[in-house]
Parts: sequence; C-alpha cells; structure tokens
Amino acid sequence: MIFETVYDPGNGVPERIAEVQATRERFRADREAGLYDAADDARWFQERYAALGRELAVLESEPQRQPGMVQRPTGETVADRWHKALDAQARKEILLDFGVRVTLFPAGAPVRYVVGVMHGPDRNPSGIG
Repeated sequence: MIFETVYDPGNGVPERIAEVQATRERFRADREAGLYDAADDARWFQERYAALGRELAVLESEPQRQPGMVQRPTGETVADRWHKALDAQARKEILLDFGVRVTLFPAGAPVRYVVGVMHGPDRNPSGIG
C-alpha cells in the first residue's frame, strides 16, 4: 500500500473551546459591570449564557484532533503504480521513490561487490558493532 503525507488542519475543537470560554468571560464581565440590568436583558443573558455552557459541554466531549502532517493511504499499491507506468523512466522513478538501488555486474566479473558495502558472512545487518 502506498501512503501520502498531507497536512490535516485538525477539527478546530481546542480553538472553538477557547473562543466559547472567552465569550462566557466577556458575558460575565459585562454582567458584573451592570450592562444587563433590565429584565429582558437578564433573560437574554441567561439564555445565551446557558447556550454557551451547553455548547462548551458538547465541545469538551468531542475528540480533539490537532493540526499537523499525517500519512494517509492512497488506495494504490506499488504493483498498481508499476503497471500504470507509461515507460521505463517512470518505473525508474518508482524505484527511486522507494530507495531501491540496483547494481549490475558483467557476467564474467570474477568479484562482484559494491564499494563501501560489507558483503559476506562478516556482514552485521544491524549496523551496530
């Protein structure tokens, strides 16, 4: 399966929670300052403040997904991409994308090795030690 790395903007829940909390704080400050003294204003304030509280409870129960880079499956396999490739150059690019390195030796070469790469039984595949 081939994965692509894309930017996920997240779901914005933390930002929305902060916004609702700031609105509630402003409402409290306005109430304490005496801006909602009339009976109809007090009723509006109570309804709006209660609605903000319900919205905040819903937001806090939702899972939060932070923005960032994520890997998503493309629904395509390497074999699919290989068979769709138009020419040999496109196939070479697929090999390069996956870090495949191919070294060809002449059939008559007595020693076949790549300089800088340890071969044989003394080779330590973990690279440690």
